[in-house]
Amino acid sequence: MLQYIYQSLMFFRKAFSRNFTWLMFCMVVLGFIGTHEMVGVTSFCRFWNLDNIGYNALIHFFRASTWSLNNVIELWSSFILSQNETVKSDGRAVLLGDHTNVPKDGRQMPCVVTIHQHSETQSKPSYFRGHYWGAIGMVIGSMSAAFCIPLSLGIHQGLVHIDEKGEAQADKETLGTRIVQMALAFAMRHDLPSILILDAFFPWSSSIQVS
Repeated sequence: MLQYIYQSLMFFRKAFSRNFTWLMFCMVVLGFIGTHEMVGVTSFCRFWNLDNIGYNALIHFFRASTWSLNNVIELWSSFILSQNETVKSDGRAVLLGDHTNVPKDGRQMPCVVTIHQHSETQSKPSYFRGHYWGAIGMVIGSMSAAFCIPLSLGIHQGLVHIDEKGEAQADKETLGTRIVQMALAFAMRHDLPSILILDAFFPWSSSIQVS
């Protein structure tokens, strides 16, 4: 298992111009695997027993311009395809897409918006503040024992708060089309015929514009 993890991490070495930055990336990945909690950078510091210097180094890593998150995501999808575990239907890879909501208490946190919770459970509030994520994954394994492995995740509301989307572009996008664009980008980047499976929300959401 350790040998497989090392070989997997080596696959991402080309995404980092400096060896130190790649080692920091390895620390983050192993931190995700080994930590028993998830409270941000603090979780990694507790796992690796780091002091304030280590905390600041991790903060600098996430903000560094020496590596690109998009390059890491592309390598991640290439790594998944290299394992030859893709489930196919009529010669097409099976992709799944959906949204997920994560409550956030930070009042000044970027991209935090008011979200309406569609749930029949009375214990959940109708409205809350949080991040609205979109995600796509690919079915791997076999039809009898299938597993969906994540390919890409992104915040799909509140992007104008961080100037990631211009108003002209944001006006043309909806919560449904952003998921479709993620799947199209993956399929076209790897020249992989695919089937995207979504729930009933997405045809209805095509008329809902977001920013």
